[in-house]
Amino acid sequence: MGEHTPAPSPGRSYYGFVLYLLGWACIITYLIWAMVPHSYLSSLGLTYIPQPYWALAFPTVMITLVLVFVFLIYPSINFLLAIPPHDIRNISDGMALKEEDYSHDGRFTVPPVYDLNISQVCRDLHMS
Repeated sequence: MGEHTPAPSPGRSYYGFVLYLLGWACIITYLIWAMVPHSYLSSLGLTYIPQPYWALAFPTVMITLVLVFVFLIYPSINFLLAIPPHDIRNISDGMALKEEDYSHDGRFTVPPVYDLNISQVCRDLHMS
C-alpha cells in the first residue's frame, strides 16, 4: 500500500499544473468575451458565442443560486436532520461517559473528560 501524504506526487502535480493552465485560459477567454465588442468577434468568425449580456447574467444567476442554497436550503436540511428539542437523545445517549466510569486512584493530573448529569447542570446554572 502506498503512503498517504498531502505532499504532491508526480501525478497530482501534473493534474494541478493542467488545472492551473485551464483556469487561466478560462479567465482570459471570459474576459475577452465580456470586454471585446461582439461585432469585432463576429468579424473574426466567432459568430456562435453567446451575447455579452450573458457575461454578466450567468455569474449573477450563479451567485444568486449559491446564496439561496447557503441561506435557505442548507439550513433547512440541517433543521430536518436535527432531533427535536424534547427528545431524550439531547440529554444523554449510549456513548455518554459518566464520572463513575473512571477510577479515582490519583493517577490523573488532569481530570478526565466526562458528560455531566443534566440535574447537576441545572442545579449549577439555576440554583446558584
